[in-house]
Order: sequence, then C-alpha cells, then structure tokens
Amino acid sequence: MTGPYSAAQNLKVKVLNDELHRVMVHKLAMLPYDKFMTDFLPAVEGEPDANIYDHMFDAVPTDGKETDMYKPFVEAVNKANILGNFSLAATDSLPDPSDTKKRKTDVGMYPQDTVPATGARTNWAAIELTIEFKTHPTQDDPFEEKTDSGYPTSSSRRRDNLGQILGYAGTVFNRQHVTHHFSVIILGDCARLERFDHAGLVFSSKFNYKQEPAKLGHFLWRLAHASPETRGRDPTAVYVSPSSLEGLEMLAWETKTLPEDDYTRQLFVQTLDRGWAWWKLKVRDGDGYKEFLVAKPTFIAPGVVGRATRGYVAYDKGNKDRPFVYVKDCWRVVHERSELEGDILAVLNQHEVSNVPTVLCHGDVEGQRTVSHDVWASLHPTKECRMKAHQHYRLVVNEVGLPLKKFPNGRELVSVLIDCIEAHEEAYTKANIMHRDISVGNILLIPCGEHPVDKQPLYKGMLADWELSKRTEYNELEARHPDRTGTWQFLSTHALSNPKAQIQIADELESFFHVLLYCAIRFLPHTCSDVSRFMYTFFDCGETVGHREYTCSVLKSTSMLLGRLRTASGIPIVFLTRPRTQEEIAAAAAQSEKGSSVTLQLSGQPDSSSIAATFQEKTGVPEDLRHPIDEIFERLLGWFKARYELMEPTTASKPVAGNRRVALADPRSAARWKRNIKSNVPKPAAAPDVAMLRATAQKLDTHGDMLDLLTDMLDNEQWQDKWPRNDKQPDQLDPKFDPDPQKGQQQGKRTEREDDALVESQPESKRVCSVVSQE
Repeated sequence: MTGPYSAAQNLKVKVLNDELHRVMVHKLAMLPYDKFMTDFLPAVEGEPDANIYDHMFDAVPTDGKETDMYKPFVEAVNKANILGNFSLAATDSLPDPSDTKKRKTDVGMYPQDTVPATGARTNWAAIELTIEFKTHPTQDDPFEEKTDSGYPTSSSRRRDNLGQILGYAGTVFNRQHVTHHFSVIILGDCARLERFDHAGLVFSSKFNYKQEPAKLGHFLWRLAHASPETRGRDPTAVYVSPSSLEGLEMLAWETKTLPEDDYTRQLFVQTLDRGWAWWKLKVRDGDGYKEFLVAKPTFIAPGVVGRATRGYVAYDKGNKDRPFVYVKDCWRVVHERSELEGDILAVLNQHEVSNVPTVLCHGDVEGQRTVSHDVWASLHPTKECRMKAHQHYRLVVNEVGLPLKKFPNGRELVSVLIDCIEAHEEAYTKANIMHRDISVGNILLIPCGEHPVDKQPLYKGMLADWELSKRTEYNELEARHPDRTGTWQFLSTHALSNPKAQIQIADELESFFHVLLYCAIRFLPHTCSDVSRFMYTFFDCGETVGHREYTCSVLKSTSMLLGRLRTASGIPIVFLTRPRTQEEIAAAAAQSEKGSSVTLQLSGQPDSSSIAATFQEKTGVPEDLRHPIDEIFERLLGWFKARYELMEPTTASKPVAGNRRVALADPRSAARWKRNIKSNVPKPAAAPDVAMLRATAQKLDTHGDMLDLLTDMLDNEQWQDKWPRNDKQPDQLDPKFDPDPQKGQQQGKRTEREDDALVESQPESKRVCSVVSQE
C-alpha cells in the first residue's frame, strides 16, 4: 500500500506505474475505432476530406528506435496544418521542472502560445494530448482485445506500458482541471486512441496509421477543432495568470502586514507556486455561484480512477472578514443513498456537533460525470459492471486547518484526538451519522492560543472529510459499494479482514488508535530502531487469500489480538519521554540478551501493578523514562485484544495459512513475526475468562470509556506532570525508504495462472492496497 500515508514516500516511477496498471483490472473498455470517434469526437462542419492525409506518415520510421520516430511524426503533423491553434512538440528530453516524479511524455499537443520548443520540457499544466511511442504492434500493446477486461495478462512489458500511459494521464489530472483526457499510443506502424476519466479508460481498436492515415488524421483534426469541453476542459475552472489583475491580487498577500498568528494567510502564500497553474473555481451557492482563487493544492489524491480529491487554501476576495477558506474538489461516487458531503455537514452544523467544519457552499458541477462505466455496461449488458460512476463535486468550508503532523508535543496530540472523538460521538448520538473514514488526513489542527509558560501553540482538533459517512438507519441495508470504506492504513483489523462488514463504533475507535500510533511512531521518542520498516509492515502491508481479497497485515492483526506492540522481529516497542543515550541503548540490549523479554498473554487482562513493578526488567527501559502515551497504548490494546479474542476464529483474528504477500510486502516480515510468535508465546494454561473479556470489550461499544481514559491520562495527578513539553522529534520516517529495492527487477515474474487469477479476482476495494484506488 502506497500513497499519502504510506511509509514508502519516494517509490520509483516504475513501481508507481505497476500499481497504476494493477488497479485498472475491470476498468478498461474497448470500442471499435468508428464507435470511439462517433461517441467522443463526432464529425463537425468544415472537416477536410480524407485524401489530404494520404502518405502523411510515410516518413515516420518504424524499424528502428522509438526515439527516431518523434521528430518525423511531429514534423508530418505540424506541416499538414491540421491542428488549428495547436501544435505538436517532442518533449522527451526534459521533464516538467515542478514534477517530482520527472515524468516526460514523448510528444504532446499544446496551444501555440505555450508549445515548448522541440526537445524542450514537458509542460503538464498546458498539454492537451499525450502521445507515447513504442516500436512493436503486439509486444508493446498495453491492451488486450480478446478479453472482457482488456487487461494485458500475457506480458509484463505490456503491463508496464499501460502503467506508463496511466502515469501521464494521472499527472494531467493532478495539474489541470479537466473532466477527461485523450491520448494516443503509437505501436510501430499501428496506433490506438485512448480516453481517460475517473471511472476508467476507453481505448479504440488498433489500426495501421501508415495504411489508413486518415484515421489518425481525423482524430487529430477533430480534437484540435473541438470545443474546450469536448477536449476535456472544465469551464468552471478558469486559468489565472500570475501577471493578471487577479493573479497580482493573490500575490499581494505575500507582502501584506498581518498578525503573526494569521496562519491562514501564511498557508495561502505557501501555495503561490509559479510552477503550478493558478485557477478561479466556480462553486454552486444555492441558485447561484461563488468564485474562489486557488494556486497549488495542499492535497492531491494520486492516480487516475477514483475520487481524485484535491484540496486548496482558497482566496474568497468577496469576503473581507474571512478572506481564506478551504475548497475541496473531488469526483464523488454516484449512488442513490450517497449524500453530498455539504448536506451532511449542514446536518451536523444544525445539530451543533462540535469540532466539525462549517459548510459555506457546495454542489455538483453540472454536466460533469464519468462515462467509462456506461461504455463498459453497453458492451456487456448481461454482466455486472465493476466500474463506478463518478460526479464532479466541490465543497467550501470556513475553516482552514493545519495537518495533524504539525502537533507540537504528545500531550497536544492526545488532546486533539479527544476533540475529534467527541465530534464523532456527537455526530453519532445527535445526528445518527457515522464518519467511517478516520485517518491522519481527516484530523486537522485549529490554532486556539498558546501555552502560558513555554508559549507553544495550543490546538483544537477538527474532524473533517465526511464524504464517506453514513446514516445509522442504513446499517441494515445492503452496502452501497461492495468493498471497504476508509483509508487502508487506519482501518481496523476487523474492517480490513471483513470488507463487507458494517463499520461499528469499535472499528472507528480502533482507527483513532491507529492514527495515534501512526503519529507517535513517527514523531515521539521510542525504542523502535527502524521506524520505516515498522510502519510499512504494520500500516501498509496486506495479505491475500487465494488471489481473491486483500486482508489485514500479519503484524497489525497479531498486535491487536495479543495486545502488544512489537516490531516484525518481535522486539517490544516502548514510548519514551526523551530519546535514549547510546549507553542506555547498550544496557537495554545487554539485558535483552540475558533473556528478559515481555511475556505475551493470550487471554485476560494484564495486571498493571505487576507491569509497573517489573517494567524495567521486562523492557530494559527505566520506569521514569516511560512516556504517558505508552500507558495509553497498553490499556487500549487490552481492550482491542479482548474484542478480537471474543470473535470467531476468522482472518480478522489470526493469519490464514497459505496466503501470499501482496506485491509490495516484505516477505521477511511475516516469517519473522510468525517465528517469534511460535517461539516466545506460551499457550494459555486455562480457558480465558469470557465474562471478563466481554466486560473489557464492551468499553469499545461507546465512546465514553476511551474519552474517559484519554482525558484522565492528561488530567489525573499520577500522569499529568509526566507529559514532556518538548518530546516531539524530527520525522523518523526515512523519506527515501524503499520497502523492496529489488522490486524493479522482479516485475513480470508471475505465472500465467497467477495473471489470470489477478484479472478474475482483483478486489474492488475503496482503498485497495494501492496508491491509486481511492474510489
């Protein structure tokens, strides 16, 4: 699992492309060339006769290297004068300077006032058409016409090419405001046309553009002379030049003198990146519209298919009292029981639910809905369509929050979590709404002052992103979508291993636990020596059962079952008030070698007084070095342990024998953890006390016990003075962490049988183990 919250933040493009093509199983549809043109680029008045394209591409070589094809192709098209106000340019040499992944398309079509010189940089903000070149008509073909899925199971080379063009389309979607994107892939002397939207990809039948040059010529002419909306442009997003009046108005905020605590202005100024296009967005407001100026997004959901969420700190120039607001731009899933997020927030605001955003305006963008699912359904009327329809939607809220990772210390982190659990409780009890997507990204910080002694900032927590929430009266109905709801890293063990199960309060509270652990392991002192590897094996990895479904990772599921935090190699994790010295680390290691290790109990409640009495002996950490948050983790883990022991023995409570790891998982982790469990965990001497387990697990039936625990840990005499004010560390997640450096060399080694299983059984997960599945 990669993505914004993954331990792997700097994966190679090849790995990202691999994940991009994997998620496209059941999201591809093929149309005959004529049908493709009729549906997407119908003939218009003034179109030239087909004979003007005769011999147009004769000079394009097809028997050498693909780089030999770029210049002759560009020259042939540009000299034919068929592109109107556009031109082709070869931009294979240099990437867009603002693109951290350094992607560069071979050839692109650009407006003539923005076209790069031949051999210059790709410009993702202006490109209208991407053209990729390959040399072989079949071995390089990224699509398979002989199967309903369209997915190329027979060759890793073909899958890699699919991932490559998906990477280009995803970059266009990130940088521009478009409803869809057209592309061409040249395969030696053949070609295919492609149309991407956020539901899937429609591709044309393959044709020989040397023998039938009019087919490619007609496509290029019609695209260049089509309306901006037909080409994919969103008319409700207008480009704003930094030198225009509105652009200068945005830039003026860089120099305005405002109070130092005006963090919203600072956040807006940080988005004024000249490497990104700036926009004026229209958002529905009742019967009319409001306009907001935005620059670089503060959040982008990567990939092609899915909700494609982008978030902006926006300038509302018509509001002098509150000039900065937050705009969410996304493609929501269409379902008869799905409610608009703005309507949900309005209900929460009406019920005076604390610590949630205040809706300003919102609405669907009229006429902007995906069509790939309709194409697939029309081709296969008797089969279930695995694509989802998506509708473009924008939401504006008053509050601009800071990301949770900006918390100043562990105490403030817990305090913010309390605020958000209270918001969740009030939404559930007052408005009968369950959030269902608790994650690090959906918990925001709202500054509310500073500490009177050390002047560190104080925050209120805000629980945002209610798009996937659900009214409790719908719990007995069939799921809106036959897959998980939520963000993979923070879903409960139960939800990960039972995709169709209804989300319960206990699952949501476990998600809050995972948010707390995620932040603490990255930013607080502890005994874990390899934070990146732990985060990857605990939060990112998954198991597959018979090629059919991703389930919870071994490390997460076993940790929750046993009620203990350990690394994959079995080393206990203890949170500290300060980092240990080298001498303390050496002493702890020496003690560990003598055989002093924490004994894991398989049932019942741990005796806290016994733990306190022997804490240093068991962990090698002095009691006075133990962080209060460690006590929180231990107590909560006891509750989750009781819950999972009471469950039937399913994949939610123990690993399934014979599973294979997902592609990015480290196969060493599961083996080490299982060896450690076998060697160090004694079997229970007696049956667990079921009554005690039930009493403990019931603490997760409502929000009250968890809120009481967290509040008590901040305020009671035993712990309140033990919270350090300066415990936050620099991010301990290695930005260059690669879970499997050899992955690039291992692509394409699946068997044909495995590939067939992949196509037939690919899960339709809300957050399948991939950067790109955000449906």
